[in-house]
Amino acid sequence: MPSLLFVDDHPIYRDAVRRTLELEIEDLSVATAESCTATLDFLNAKEVDLCLADYRLPDGDGLSLLRDIKARFPLIALGLLCADLSSPLAEGAASLGAVLCLSKDKTSADLVAAIRIAFSGGKVFDPVSGATDGNMLSLRRREILIYASQGLLDKQICERLGVTESTIRAHWGRIFEQLQVGNRTEAVTRALRQRLI
Repeated sequence: MPSLLFVDDHPIYRDAVRRTLELEIEDLSVATAESCTATLDFLNAKEVDLCLADYRLPDGDGLSLLRDIKARFPLIALGLLCADLSSPLAEGAASLGAVLCLSKDKTSADLVAAIRIAFSGGKVFDPVSGATDGNMLSLRRREILIYASQGLLDKQICERLGVTESTIRAHWGRIFEQLQVGNRTEAVTRALRQRLI
């Protein structure tokens, strides 16, 4: 069973995120912590697959916390959540090998999609100002690219996402435009090279 630790000091938001993720992602176990100290105490006692931390915490910042986690628990995937996402924060998260760097402006559906992508082996870094068109690929299109990179055919991707083949074809058309490529193989190659998936 995949497991996630969500770190945020606002109890109402923290609980809302936990409930949303558990409701929307089958078999996901979500634990919460409110501070850097509580996070490290939790991780000393229990294992998790992914730790998603807010940047602003009462006893430190999320990047420092992720740095500590990486040093002590190198197998845990890392994610950063920011109210004010900036290039330095995104670069800091990337330098730690984070799989997620997300803006708190995300809708619940987009947050769920980002977590699903992370558990599928992909990465989601929300765009900061000055982002290229490729970085503006929707999370659904990134999911399609990840499944394609795993060798799934359009029909199999449809089944995974619960949509029709015509919907997938429409997404591919837009992906080709945004990445300026002519086919699926080129799209997957460029997405991997640009670290969009």
